[in-house]
Amino acid sequence: MDEKSAMFAVEGEGCEEDVLKWYYHGGSGRPKNSGELTLKVRSYLSSKGWVFRYALKDGKQLRYQSPHGQVYNSLRLACKSYIDQGSREPRMGSLEPKQSKKRKCSSPENQPLPESVQSELRKRGKTLKIKEAPIVKSSKRVREGPVPRRSPRTVLPLLIDNNVVPMLGKVYYRTKTGDPLMKGRITRDGIRCDCCSKVFSLTAFEDHAGSTNHRPAANIILDDGTGRSLSDCQRQVCDPKKSTTTAPRTRPIVESPKTVKAADDLFRNENDEVCSACYNGGDLICCDYCPSTFHMKCLGLKEVPNGPWFCPSCCCGICGIGYSRDKNLVTCHQCELKFHVDCLELKKPSEKKTKENVVLLCSQNCEKIFYGLQKLTGKPIPVGNDLSWTLLKSDYRAHGHSMKSSQSKLRGAVEVMHECFEPSEAVGTGRDVVEEVIFGRPSKLKRLNFRGFYTMILEDNDDLVSVATLRVHGNKVAEMPLVATRFGHRRRGMCRVLMDELEKNLVKLGVEMLVLPAVPTTFETWTNNFGFSLMPCVERAKLLPYNLLDFQGTIICQKLLR
Repeated sequence: MDEKSAMFAVEGEGCEEDVLKWYYHGGSGRPKNSGELTLKVRSYLSSKGWVFRYALKDGKQLRYQSPHGQVYNSLRLACKSYIDQGSREPRMGSLEPKQSKKRKCSSPENQPLPESVQSELRKRGKTLKIKEAPIVKSSKRVREGPVPRRSPRTVLPLLIDNNVVPMLGKVYYRTKTGDPLMKGRITRDGIRCDCCSKVFSLTAFEDHAGSTNHRPAANIILDDGTGRSLSDCQRQVCDPKKSTTTAPRTRPIVESPKTVKAADDLFRNENDEVCSACYNGGDLICCDYCPSTFHMKCLGLKEVPNGPWFCPSCCCGICGIGYSRDKNLVTCHQCELKFHVDCLELKKPSEKKTKENVVLLCSQNCEKIFYGLQKLTGKPIPVGNDLSWTLLKSDYRAHGHSMKSSQSKLRGAVEVMHECFEPSEAVGTGRDVVEEVIFGRPSKLKRLNFRGFYTMILEDNDDLVSVATLRVHGNKVAEMPLVATRFGHRRRGMCRVLMDELEKNLVKLGVEMLVLPAVPTTFETWTNNFGFSLMPCVERAKLLPYNLLDFQGTIICQKLLR
């Protein structure tokens, strides 16, 4: 079945009033008998020359094509277009499409309603809001001063605030046989030793006790008869269902990734309404494989492509061709690029089974990076002067001890980011971008897919001082969209230490380039002090297949690592 034969019209009875009624109810709940009304609207549009087709063969996403050839990805947008055009829309009985406008869909923001329609909607009691196609990209704004807080970003304040441990609760450091080696009390700043009344971080308290186990949280035990270690308490915060305390929480913990509604639910039946490259609305072309949409100028296209069209992220990374029934696409677990199975077989990719899933890696480069990052994850690495850095990752499918114990540090990383940046919401979901990135929440929609992000933290003893988010797209490029150092630790070289360690390990993994979206006020710092440079538009175009996070008003910088 070819593209033209897949188009169809709908017969039945309908009138212009049905179109207006459907559009009026489209944004605030459906009226009763919505199925019957939908049929009437489609039949009426068919009588005016509109035709319908599915985005893919055997697909479920319906497209609505006007007599002028403009394509819309939802019935509501089609109704709005008809209302805007009014009687100027010519009648066409043919199902023959106009290929020049074939795959175009319009955003409602830049199509104001006629005054006659506005008047009719006001009579029906609807408050009309006209938008001017605003820039809807998420923002990245630095704070000018620190947010007031009560204590360092250690695990103890988190446990106290969630009523998992009491303030001044008794604890002791146990020996291998379980006997108390050193006793103390919990404070927000650390463990206050009973013998000398000094306050120590967890690591320092372990040293003070004379132990060399290097597992302070696992060996510091609550002296309340429960036998719980601080590691057990951390896991209790990560899994509130196992909490034994009945006291109300004084501060909510960061929402768990498992409890967050998938972003795909918002785009299950329709394409996105903003460009995945620039995040603006307007006239967009729709990918026939994923919900993403793009401006033609953002893709460097001069005209709308004929036939099925696939965005750069949905084309094979080897042959450059998109989806077809004979050639299914699979995704590399590291670079997130898609490949035809047949094309990958020629390269002999790595495919290994784990307890949870099959890990498919498209090349030896991605295999080296994937397993190299896994070896680094969760292991504190000392760098001298009581400083250590750790690479963390929130994995939905992992249920082991290491994942649970890292959640409190990831939540601490969220707090550090919030201290340094103004709140920023993901366009289309309204969720906190910082949390989305640090917890690596996935989506089928390219611009909302934060899967694959790692969080690198730098600690001074147990005090979290610097944080960076990292995603490695194979050996070509790695991105670092968010970097923050707490105000109290700035001008001490903390960011320099973090960046040096990060770049050193990226070079070992064979990564060629590091990119970041710099806030204008920090652009000179990144270029003069850290060796970054402004990324040319030509280089940015080459990275279009990769899902790089960008923010409104930022400057994309690059640094070659080889």
